[in-house]
Amino acid sequence: MSGDSVTFGFNVASSGAYSTAGKQELRGFKLAVKHINNGGGWVTSEKYESPLDGDGLLDKDVEFVVEDTGGSSDTARSNAQRLTDSEEVIMLAGGTSSSSSLANQEVAAQNQIVYMSTMANANSLTGVDCNRYSFREMFNNRMAAEALAPALSDEFGDDINYVKISQDNEWGRTLRNDMDTALGNLGWSPVWDTTAQVGTTDYSQYAEDLESVDFDVVVLGLGGLDAVNALRAFREVFPESNIVLPIASRGIAQTAGDAIEGVIGTVAWSPEINSPLSNTFRETFREEYGNSTGTSKSASPSGAAHIAYTQALQYASAVERAGTFNPIDVIGELERHEYDVGLGTQTLRACDHQAMRKVPVVRGKPEVRQSYGSYYGLVGEPVDVQYACDSGPAANCSLGGS
Repeated sequence: MSGDSVTFGFNVASSGAYSTAGKQELRGFKLAVKHINNGGGWVTSEKYESPLDGDGLLDKDVEFVVEDTGGSSDTARSNAQRLTDSEEVIMLAGGTSSSSSLANQEVAAQNQIVYMSTMANANSLTGVDCNRYSFREMFNNRMAAEALAPALSDEFGDDINYVKISQDNEWGRTLRNDMDTALGNLGWSPVWDTTAQVGTTDYSQYAEDLESVDFDVVVLGLGGLDAVNALRAFREVFPESNIVLPIASRGIAQTAGDAIEGVIGTVAWSPEINSPLSNTFRETFREEYGNSTGTSKSASPSGAAHIAYTQALQYASAVERAGTFNPIDVIGELERHEYDVGLGTQTLRACDHQAMRKVPVVRGKPEVRQSYGSYYGLVGEPVDVQYACDSGPAANCSLGGS
């Protein structure tokens, strides 16, 4: 590859309903590029096993180009094509939502470049829609549901009646089905079920409809601002209700304020995780983005930033191990790779390109305790969730040849 530099393409939601996560992703990506070129963070940490030395990538400086999906899969698709055609990026990363990630990985496969997915939980990404060029660090809906089940059993017990509202899309439907399976194994019973269109702003009618229903727990299969609007509506009608938000995030909690208190869910990563690599990432992120005291809420990294940082460094490390930018050789280095990003040893599987990693379960903090960007408290240790390559979403994955 000629020239003194190579370019990464970051296709994230800098605007729209998922913009809070998208902006955090971009910060994580930028920090990773800085460390690839100049050292620092994990690149110079003895705990992060990588051939990176802080002197660029195969003797080339890493540059990057950013596109804004706005949370739209159509925009994500056109952005991704422009990045591969006009910018000649060697790697595509981002997504911020499942629909945008699916669009990204489709374009990446068509153009034969590696795609590193970020905040996308849809089972199909590493299931029926998987492809040879796409890799996912984030856990999927099935893994989230199975990680939540033990915590929900401990919190609420068995013989529980629950109601559920799910986004009316593929992500929402599969999350609902996976939660039904996990909760059914606990002996829980669904007593009310409905769907909501993405972008719904008023959930008050949904909450009022439940006033005549005998339930113990509300399960919200919603994301982004939809989750925020639903949380506020349910807290208004049922201030003491037990709420489960299977796919939670820093952005949802930050916007929801006191409505997140007591809500149980999963997150990509938590700044409360105490391990050498987690601590290194948290502190270097705060140093990069903090104010003079390093204590602003915006300077505290979220799971979205952690996933983005991880994905950029995973790709770069694989390139160094391969000794080439050739995507097929890089794919070979990513597959079956064992690594640690602060959660313990995990693997990027060869069968579906899904990271088999631990899932943090959290509970929302009261607003008075939401300081320095910490909105959730960990519920126990992150949960190790595994499933075989011939089961679950992986059973429907066919990566195909090169």
